[in-house]
Amino acid sequence: MPAITSGLASVGASGSPIPHLPNTAILPSHIFHNLGQYSPWFPASNLTDDAVPVDACEVTFVSQLERHGSRYPTGGAYKELRKTLRQIAKHLDHVPRATKDVKPTDGLDPQLEWLRHWVESKKTEDGGLRNRLGNSELTPYGQYEAYSSGRRFYEQYAHLFEDQEEALIDVNTDYQVTMDSKQARSSSLLEAVCSAPEVSASSNTWSTLHLLSSIRQAVCHLLSTSSSSSSAHASHKHTERPFVRASGADRVVTTSRFWLQGFAHSPHKPFRHAPPESAPWPQKGRPVVFDDLKSGKPHRRIHNLPKPDVIIPEARKSDKLGQTASNNTLDVYTCSAFERDYRDNAQSPAAHKTATFAHNATAAIRARLASQLGVRRGGSKDRRGERIHLEPRQVLQLFSLCAFDTAARLDPYGLLRNDVERNQDAVSPFCSLFRPEDFQSIYEVTTDIEKDYGFAAHNPLHKALATPWLRELVARLESRSPVMTPPTSINTTLDADRATFPMPSAKGPRAFVDFTHDNQLAPVIAALELWDEDHEWVTSLTTPFSGRLTVERLECAGEAYIRILVNSQPAHVSNGNWCPVSKKSHLPDSDQLCPLSAFLGPLTWVDQPNEWNKCYARKGRKGD
Repeated sequence: MPAITSGLASVGASGSPIPHLPNTAILPSHIFHNLGQYSPWFPASNLTDDAVPVDACEVTFVSQLERHGSRYPTGGAYKELRKTLRQIAKHLDHVPRATKDVKPTDGLDPQLEWLRHWVESKKTEDGGLRNRLGNSELTPYGQYEAYSSGRRFYEQYAHLFEDQEEALIDVNTDYQVTMDSKQARSSSLLEAVCSAPEVSASSNTWSTLHLLSSIRQAVCHLLSTSSSSSSAHASHKHTERPFVRASGADRVVTTSRFWLQGFAHSPHKPFRHAPPESAPWPQKGRPVVFDDLKSGKPHRRIHNLPKPDVIIPEARKSDKLGQTASNNTLDVYTCSAFERDYRDNAQSPAAHKTATFAHNATAAIRARLASQLGVRRGGSKDRRGERIHLEPRQVLQLFSLCAFDTAARLDPYGLLRNDVERNQDAVSPFCSLFRPEDFQSIYEVTTDIEKDYGFAAHNPLHKALATPWLRELVARLESRSPVMTPPTSINTTLDADRATFPMPSAKGPRAFVDFTHDNQLAPVIAALELWDEDHEWVTSLTTPFSGRLTVERLECAGEAYIRILVNSQPAHVSNGNWCPVSKKSHLPDSDQLCPLSAFLGPLTWVDQPNEWNKCYARKGRKGD
């Protein structure tokens, strides 16, 4: 039996190398492991030494909750970035180049001359942001992150998908169309040959027609058997991939599709990026796409990629575009107290704590940037008029531009082909605005506070937000339907139907993968109580781009256990409250393994209404 292992082989089951992500030579860890929710995915731990010994256990069930891959800024963030860059552009119009005739505090620091070009005015007067960064979509590198995640998932859990090598291409939509057309032709032939009426004949021709009729019956039986077998075979093959759901945002659905392509890793369908609609890629000055890819350039609608089994709309209300509002386990917005008191609320504890920390932590950076940008000492105005005065939130925006611009510059083909030169200078120049230690001590801490108090352990409603997904997880572990009273944010129509919410079974799916946003992943991770109370929330280790929570059910020496991984880092039984065990297991590395019954014990609250009922508390009540 395949043993559980966390180490990834260098060559996959298909015999081709596993896709890899940028190493620290391309993306320095002191920066890109400290960009909070905008960090590109990296494993939270080197798990080679943490793997359970060979043949000790076998994974029999997997449920994974995964955030979408690296993207461009969302619409709201895009507008704020544009305002800041336009402000810098207007300021630089009055700042001369640093020369011997210009005082150092009057001119632009020579190391920042690149900023003039970056923010130079365009026809859209957006401070140069457009044509470099798109809006909300996955970057090509974000698409590759999803592809790589799917590929690695297959390598990790290949034994759950029997005969997978024969069905590699079967998960691709265009292959299914081909199969359907073949079956259609077979059915048409079957109908044409076998549905024709018998021809009456004289006694002289009866023996001949009788012989032909017998032959026709034999052919019909053969065609019918072949068609049924083919149909059943195709149906069986479709159960041999994870059951995949995606929340309805374009970047989330796109992530699920590239993930499925990576899972299939068909030699006939290698990775090909889908060109973003909102920005040209590659950026001007970056390496062009390989010539052998240009003729096969995929359409943005990515028809040639697999599709998730279920897409749950994110519409808050029915609209003219035909979107219908619905409950959504993967994007909870039906907790009214949270929507009112916490989400995007400038008066929330998360907003206050974040603003206070950022004001103090960025003071030195603001003073330094003012000097480098040519602002005279003693004030923000001079004889040339209003001069730039960056606010703490604008400094944080410039930190985020380090992440967004780098994600836009990264070339996945350089990674696929191990061509280092294609990703030379991929790190955005915006990263150079800050000292190396600023990323960990300022930006990472800011995002940690924002997520911890906004969505995770220090938000009193985080368990309510986590209730729907955890109810579904517990139901599958107990082989029963989810509790749907109250429905919380569970879509009861979908979860009541085994076609849209299947149970694990020997012949059905034994792996389930859901795609979501960071603000839904964070409360689920926090609600599991994987760490002790003194543990500090670290956003880059929990909800980076392509961040993932993986729950495994294992059979070990005839007993059922649970193992939980957060971005490939195993949770330890000795930490947190997720696994109250009275005695140590005899299994090696048992600090990663929680008996199934012990894991389910602390989660009885998810089927109770208490946590969800907090969503209806009036503002100002204790516990809000």
